[in-house]
Amino acid sequence: MQGLDGWGDASAIILSCPGPWRRHDAAIVNLASARLPQILLGSESQLLAFAAAAAGMQGRLCHAPVPEIFPGVASLEAACRAAGMPLMGGTGFVHLRFGGVRAARVIKGARNAAVIAEAASAPPLTASHHPFATGRILPDAVQHVFSYGQEIVRPFGILGREIPAAVLPATCLAADLPEAAGGAPAAKGAMPGLDIVSLGEFQADAWAAGPVRSPAGEARLRVAAKAAPDAVLVPWNLDHPGSIVPALLERLILLRDGQANRPQIVLLPFNYLGPTGIIRGLGVRLRDAAADPGGTLDNIFLARVTEPCGLAVLRRLSRVAWVDGNDPEAWWTLQRLAAVGVRAILIDPGAVADGTLLLAADELLWVEADTRCGALTFAARMPSPRQLAGLLEMTASLGRADPRKVPFSRPAQARAPRRGRISVG
Repeated sequence: MQGLDGWGDASAIILSCPGPWRRHDAAIVNLASARLPQILLGSESQLLAFAAAAAGMQGRLCHAPVPEIFPGVASLEAACRAAGMPLMGGTGFVHLRFGGVRAARVIKGARNAAVIAEAASAPPLTASHHPFATGRILPDAVQHVFSYGQEIVRPFGILGREIPAAVLPATCLAADLPEAAGGAPAAKGAMPGLDIVSLGEFQADAWAAGPVRSPAGEARLRVAAKAAPDAVLVPWNLDHPGSIVPALLERLILLRDGQANRPQIVLLPFNYLGPTGIIRGLGVRLRDAAADPGGTLDNIFLARVTEPCGLAVLRRLSRVAWVDGNDPEAWWTLQRLAAVGVRAILIDPGAVADGTLLLAADELLWVEADTRCGALTFAARMPSPRQLAGLLEMTASLGRADPRKVPFSRPAQARAPRRGRISVG
């Protein structure tokens, strides 16, 4: 492959991202055998989009579910051979780590690079003394940063070293999404390519192991097959401790429990970090807030697209999404939703998003989170109670539009830093 600043000549290129490792039975697997359940959003989608765009590297791409377990080159070579990866020629191993800065990992004995889709945003107001708590520091073994064509956060090495950076071409944004993403759902009786479960039925172990099918989820899909899309998709970045999604859902419940025009919520959690209790904590929070806890949790769903055919199923559930503009990956989420014909309302803390419908959030929110890096506090903006009626009206207006007039489309080229570019393919 041409480009990658000399990183594309490796004998094997190992891709990794956060996620439950239990889905895999080997330390390294051929990329075609990788089990990445969330193909639409987050670091898993970033990995898949990169791999689809890097056509000239396909024979050398593989996936490491837990890259940090390797003690050196000998174990890498053995694992790659066991996975059937050819190792003749090349200049050793390259490891590309996808995902947030705090989730960075390295492989001993390989050249390590971080591939980042986090836009530059305000750091946490308070952070622990953990070396990676701020989200601005990468392990010193990371030698390069590649970004997805956005004004990204510019992390430093742990000793303050500036890390060289380059920008991936815009073709990486949606190279993995099929042209038929907005087409008809799978045939009757076929697996829908979509995991869906009510929040009341959620079990962390089952979600991590996957696939997930539940009675409530099956019933919801049957309703979706016969009716117009009437839910709202709410992407939820589990690796963003400053997310407003839990507070927004709680406020929506408190606004008017049982309100007739309140849409059904379909959460799209991404960047799943394992059974950390984040989703269970949301269930407890909403149960405490609701007048009818059982009915509330049974009518909020968790979903993720596991196969390309699931994109059409997702569109049958909803064609409107609320996107948290406080999320550093909001721009990536907007691009991916647009690529599959889902219209988004950006709950915007002040950023500019050309062509995106905005709701200017007017209330300051302090989000405190207990994370793997210690306690963090973020300043975020969310809709005040008086704005929620406007958000619901905007949502209803979008939902009334003819879905046949929302074709599948590739996202527009994102704004890129004025730095060196690479070519993929």
